[in-house]
Amino acid sequence: MQIKAVSQKTGCLVLLGIVIALYIGLSFSRMLIPLFPIIVGVLIWYTTKTQRKLIKTATTPIYQIAEGWIKIQGTVSASKTFETPYFKQECIAYTYRKANISYDSEDNSERENSATVEEEFQNFYLTNATGKIKVILNKLNLAFLPSKTDTKHSIKYAVDDIRYTERTLKSGDFVSVLGYAIENSDQQFELNERSNHPLVIATPDFEDKTIKSFKALKYLLPYFILMYLAVNYFLFFDPVKQQVEKSTSFVLFIFFGMPILGIISAVTGAKIEGIGKDLFSVIGAICIGTSLLSFPLLCLLFMTNTNYYIIERVWASVLICTTLAFALNYRKIEEAFEKG
Repeated sequence: MQIKAVSQKTGCLVLLGIVIALYIGLSFSRMLIPLFPIIVGVLIWYTTKTQRKLIKTATTPIYQIAEGWIKIQGTVSASKTFETPYFKQECIAYTYRKANISYDSEDNSERENSATVEEEFQNFYLTNATGKIKVILNKLNLAFLPSKTDTKHSIKYAVDDIRYTERTLKSGDFVSVLGYAIENSDQQFELNERSNHPLVIATPDFEDKTIKSFKALKYLLPYFILMYLAVNYFLFFDPVKQQVEKSTSFVLFIFFGMPILGIISAVTGAKIEGIGKDLFSVIGAICIGTSLLSFPLLCLLFMTNTNYYIIERVWASVLICTTLAFALNYRKIEEAFEKG
């Protein structure tokens, strides 16, 4: 059994990163704005490389295996079972996490003070109609499997609650395993890790949702690029430098009215059918999408006393591009998520 104590260092690093980002944002706002979307895009590309490799790798029949990275789908089986510490689930591998949670009543947020992580695993077999293959586990990666979570509340309300989270791999589960196939001394292939990367284990449901998410992003990406170009045009190249009087009602609308309108429209669209459903759903997506995309940008521009004329044009650019993105692609996105 491997037990790891997770300290507060991660939280401190995150906090330090936020402080540095705020300092850069306030001091070098014009440089940060064009760089930030690029940084976010690089981070998304980097953090999703495993998911992209998983869905791009075709499933290989076991009798056609050759050495290299492959993906096998099959039913899990193993020689023994474990029992998880909290939910007492019978499984062949698990990860368990116990975290102390405290709450801040001022900003209505929760904080994780400390956590303990525990895991147990073993080698197992994957079986399907094309054969049977052994999977060698040197590291455990169950991040793409569903989790089971429970929070135990303390006697004092919202003070030092304990959250338990478990992910399990059970005998009889049907999963996909992405690993490196290598021939052993018995001239049989086994799935193993490679270059210090653990095997990837995922459910077909996770793969399906990932494919749909990337497809939706593909539909929306051209409009995000157009938005990026339009915003930077008004910030750096717009020849018109008008002095426009600040409108309090407009500011209140873009910060509070748009998200409220978006939520009301989305809820209404979920409760009705027909053309009205599509109309309200699109309006909800436009309002919520515009609010999420423009909120950090507008906060930065207001804090740095940017010309109000530029702020109006920047917000309008976000609104127009978001409207085009969802109005023209709503049906495609809906159909993508409905399939399967």
